[in-house]
Amino acid sequence: MRTPLDVLAAAPGDQVFPLFVHAHPDDETLDTGALLGWLADRNVHVELLTCTRGEQGEVVEGVLPAGVTQADLVLVRQHELQCAKKLLGIREHDVLGTPPARAADLPARNYHDSGMRWFAEGLAGPADLADPMTLTAAPLTELVADLMALIERVHPTVLVTCDNAGSYGHPDHLRAREMTVAAARQAGLPVVEFASRDDAGGFEWFELPEQRSRVVDALRCYATQLTVHDDHVIHVGGQRGEIRLRVGLRRVPQS
Repeated sequence: MRTPLDVLAAAPGDQVFPLFVHAHPDDETLDTGALLGWLADRNVHVELLTCTRGEQGEVVEGVLPAGVTQADLVLVRQHELQCAKKLLGIREHDVLGTPPARAADLPARNYHDSGMRWFAEGLAGPADLADPMTLTAAPLTELVADLMALIERVHPTVLVTCDNAGSYGHPDHLRAREMTVAAARQAGLPVVEFASRDDAGGFEWFELPEQRSRVVDALRCYATQLTVHDDHVIHVGGQRGEIRLRVGLRRVPQS
């Protein structure tokens, strides 16, 4: 029976060292928490790259005191990410724009969350946000150079990112994927994408129900962003999402 390692490995039996690229704190748990936990159980070394600090995320009512600033929220979201990382068994983590995920000879850069707005149920799009420091406003060449700096430092064997639906269409998810695919081609590395939807075709699917308690605990770290129920989460905007214990993976063709 095939396992996720069969998709992540270049050839059967090859060493696997995946670099997961996600846009915001909580994406790693919502979209790939079960896979990350499964890999941790098998002592597979994983590196996680988060592209922004989630500055534009809404906050679940009543979780934080009134008058919290955006800087305060960033600190809270960093703490939430630290909590989730520990539970998922992620030991190595980087933030895009901060060394070692920053191109040589450039000052550290804080890529801001680009924000989003809902266009339809489960489908997001760009926000009306005029901020030149956002991830989507940054030149693709700069983003790729930052990711290449990390690749050259840690030497992953495969990059993992979202498919071209971007989970639910968030502009930062799509930009993170674009950056990842471009850097992988430059580095000569394979890319494995995870499916945004459970009914997506062309993916190899893996059931990971044994990761349920770990994923639920990690999701609970993100109290500012979501509320965990028995078999689903309610996001801050009221959207319902399943607790994802089934992952679809496939290799992105290199061209």
